[in-house]
Amino acid sequence: MIDQHVKGRVLTVAGTDPTCGAGLPLDIRMIKHLGGIPQAAVTAVTVQDTSHVTVVHPLPGPLVARQMQAALDDIGVDCIKLGMLATADTVQAVIDLLERYPKIPVVADPVVAGTGGGILLDPEGLALWRRYLLPRVTLVTPNLPEAHLLLGEHPNHPPSVSPESLALSLASKGCSVLLKGGHGQGPEVLDLLCHQGRLIHHRHPRLGGHSFHGTGCALASAIATFLAFAIPLDQAVSKGLATVLKAMDNGSSLGRGQRMLGV
Repeated sequence: MIDQHVKGRVLTVAGTDPTCGAGLPLDIRMIKHLGGIPQAAVTAVTVQDTSHVTVVHPLPGPLVARQMQAALDDIGVDCIKLGMLATADTVQAVIDLLERYPKIPVVADPVVAGTGGGILLDPEGLALWRRYLLPRVTLVTPNLPEAHLLLGEHPNHPPSVSPESLALSLASKGCSVLLKGGHGQGPEVLDLLCHQGRLIHHRHPRLGGHSFHGTGCALASAIATFLAFAIPLDQAVSKGLATVLKAMDNGSSLGRGQRMLGV
């Protein structure tokens, strides 16, 4: 029987990473680091290192949904974190399952655009994301290219629109938005939260010369964990950003590519 008094139960739905520096393995580490109870549903098996993703092997959508259902039926879930969904088949399976659990908060890291601007989800999957997932999730955490894709624009869209306008446009779809500014320019990073009609600016110095593996995964997982402990969303975002910045400060260069977070 599920103990309804237990809190901090987070279900991460994401792809694997052999380095454990991103994706589902990092999600689990972050949830445990913050005192939560991690559960996991694998969406895709990847071959990647700290420099490149070379293979993405998606699992069937119904199998992803069955993994999620197992966690929901047994231990229970206080918050769901979505990462790489990989295919329209999986996006649809997740949408169908979430319809049965409207009260569970969902934090979505929309892994739809690669660092180099490539698109990581087929057009049908993107259309499903825009029409059905955006209105359902509690918080979406796109970087700038992902935000443009979710609005139906090219990921390398020229920066003619302000971050504030971009965040408000996404929020009009029905969810709160944390627009990450790591892809921007200048000595300062602006992470912009649009929540309940308010814009909250989070600014911090850019770490020059350093690129980190898995920051988006870590941030979404941290926020999901704080939400799973019933912390209000704006506070969960502030605490999540502080947690990831500390993990970056404690990071290390273990491989040939990006630095690993210290979690």
